[in-house]
Amino acid sequence: MSAIKITNNAYWVGVKDSNLKKFDIIMNLKHGTTYNAYLVKGEKVAIIDTVKKGFTEEFLNNIREIVPIQNISYLIINHTEPDHSGAIMALIKENPNIEIICSASAVPFVKNVINTEIPIRGVKDNEILDLGGRALTFKIMPYMHWPDTMMEFLSGDEILFSCDGFAAHLAEESIFMGKSNDEYNRQFHYYWDAIMRPFSSYIRKNLPKLDALEIKIIAPSHGPIIGETAKEYIDKYKEWIADKTASANLVSIIYASNYDNTKVLAEKIGEKMKQNGFNTALIDASECDHEQVRDKIEASKAVVIGTPTFNGDAVKPIWDIVNLFSTVSSIGKKAAIFGSYGWSGEGPKLVAERLTGLKLKVFEEIYKVRLIPSEAELQLLNEYCDRMIQFLKN
Repeated sequence: MSAIKITNNAYWVGVKDSNLKKFDIIMNLKHGTTYNAYLVKGEKVAIIDTVKKGFTEEFLNNIREIVPIQNISYLIINHTEPDHSGAIMALIKENPNIEIICSASAVPFVKNVINTEIPIRGVKDNEILDLGGRALTFKIMPYMHWPDTMMEFLSGDEILFSCDGFAAHLAEESIFMGKSNDEYNRQFHYYWDAIMRPFSSYIRKNLPKLDALEIKIIAPSHGPIIGETAKEYIDKYKEWIADKTASANLVSIIYASNYDNTKVLAEKIGEKMKQNGFNTALIDASECDHEQVRDKIEASKAVVIGTPTFNGDAVKPIWDIVNLFSTVSSIGKKAAIFGSYGWSGEGPKLVAERLTGLKLKVFEEIYKVRLIPSEAELQLLNEYCDRMIQFLKN
């Protein structure tokens, strides 16, 4: 596909991967995707991002339709995953004088991509690159969705080159978005949900950097370029990144139980939480909708997990729940672990270790009982809950 003019000073020079069925292992695609790269012209020329390696020659040919590659002054790298950086070395080989620009945090990533010693310029937030007649302002956007991520705003054309922000996996006939439609909105949300949602807390800090910009066009790294509805799609992100825990005061208690022993503990914990002013959600991990559980985890001030032990391990429904934590914003969220067991009891400890590895703040005490909890053990559970509640409130 040929280069496409966006404005007099900006061009799309990316490629389409229409037959791609799976992206980043985790996303099933219905409409393929695009690897968007852009050329910006002032008196000097800048390229913003490259493409996946297998599409290098098509990418280079798109650039050649507009300018000789030898005329490019800058290569701006917004993000270093291979779908953005796969053609860097081919571009440098044809023009060794290109200056590479990226966020300061991206410099070591770029070095690991190119594996050769050439100068790399790391920029800071709000630095300006003057192209002569046009200028790009850099917006550093860490963890949207990698620590290296940045965006640029092209003043005069009012284009936000948004990297993976505001992207969608769609390879349609036109690279421009037409009117908002249901299928585009589904894919836009799917991309957000799979790629961006785990980093909501970071995006919440970064997105205000765009508020003062008069953005007329959003040029993302994947999918259609957004024109007249740009503000609408920025507002969608603002809605989705809102802190779901702010007013809920919710503790989700998620358990699996074969003979009701762990269930009894879960119910007692729930009663104690309610007595202390918390709202609660009691969830059976063996009989739940994982999408709904993700929402509950995200909205919860804390999550309490109960598991029996089976063959020296926590049970599969609990591990399935644990795997959901990395798909939402959960770093720093508080958690506590409990369970009943027969003859070994390792399950709760393994869950606590995994959640600690995911950077949750896990209560150091684990409450366990062997088989059927006695009245004395239920009293000890009550005292355990007192200590856990202090942990949750601090």
